[in-house]
Amino acid sequence: MVRAPATPAVEGLDDELVFRVNRGAELLARGEFEAARESLSRARELRPKDPQVLGLLGQALYKLGRYPEAVEAYAQLVDESPVEAAARVNLGLASLKAKRHADAVRQLEIALDLNPEHRKAMGYLGLAWLEQGDFGRARHWFEQAGSEQMVAKCDELVALATAAPDPAPPGAAAAQASDEALPPAAPAAPPNLVELAAAQCVQEPGEGAFSLRDGLLTVSTVREVLVRGEGLLAVRGAVRLAAELKRFRGRATDRPFGDGARRVLRASGDGSLVLEPAAAQLTVLRLADDAAYFREDALFAFEASLGFENGRVAGTAVPDLDLVHMRGSGDLLLATRGPLRGLEVRTAAPVRVPPAALVGFAGALTPRLVPLFGPASDAAAPRVVELIGQGRVLIDEGAAA
Repeated sequence: MVRAPATPAVEGLDDELVFRVNRGAELLARGEFEAARESLSRARELRPKDPQVLGLLGQALYKLGRYPEAVEAYAQLVDESPVEAAARVNLGLASLKAKRHADAVRQLEIALDLNPEHRKAMGYLGLAWLEQGDFGRARHWFEQAGSEQMVAKCDELVALATAAPDPAPPGAAAAQASDEALPPAAPAAPPNLVELAAAQCVQEPGEGAFSLRDGLLTVSTVREVLVRGEGLLAVRGAVRLAAELKRFRGRATDRPFGDGARRVLRASGDGSLVLEPAAAQLTVLRLADDAAYFREDALFAFEASLGFENGRVAGTAVPDLDLVHMRGSGDLLLATRGPLRGLEVRTAAPVRVPPAALVGFAGALTPRLVPLFGPASDAAAPRVVELIGQGRVLIDEGAAA
């Protein structure tokens, strides 16, 4: 069901924009999709980056079957709201309809990183794998989504594939599934995603990618790593270095990952780097087939086995908060002012953290920049990061100093 946006969402804007947005939402609700598209396209011209306009326009284009255009609208919406699971799910579904299966899988996996209990994302991910002929993975996600009908369909297709070497393509079967057949999402339980190592990086050389001795950090490059150039003292052995670019939606951008001495370098080869970072505290954190977000400034190095994507939380009258989404298995190194502390976040009790104190978070959490006190319109009030949902947040104890 499409709901008309509330007037406060566009308060203070010109009358035409208000009219176009509300008119587009009403036309969508009545099923007049082409007229809705025209009205919302004009609204986008008036305010190209408005998340509400992009979401409604994406719906209209999707309903019209103009899937590549819907992908473009939803992709821009993800640019503006990279940590909103719903935006990722819509982009994933539009990509699936446009037959961009790899893109669909990636967006739906990230949506499930953000909200591990998102049943529709599970069902759509099952469809994405089914259309690619991977019945085993498809069955797993249909089972997670609670879609018994599609689990049975996968079992039939597996049986056919076992009996005949060249089974019929599964596209027709996959097309029969719809989001209406999927059960509603259940609340996400707080995950235990990360395992903190010691308070300092205490690994001896050879035991991991990162080791600390006599105040110097040694980074082994035998397994490819990404590390900031800050405090670089020496390069040992046959090490290859290349400046890294930020990544978004699975592709490299044209923007550097870090600036100046803090530029992130991709290091590989038989050797190591010796550095003297300026941070007071270095902490190794291990992900084991997990996912989490980290404040970009706090992330000093990580093994290349971990996939990453850059994102941000948009600020109003304050700078954006730059984040890095990490997923997979491997070690990463955090540079902070003091020791790390974990804090549970529950649905009924959102947590607010000063940006400088936020190190990272995991689980079904949505961050946003809000004033610490006073109305949202008060640009002079200090901003904090509010985390809503269920999950865990890592805090830098030394940030207050």
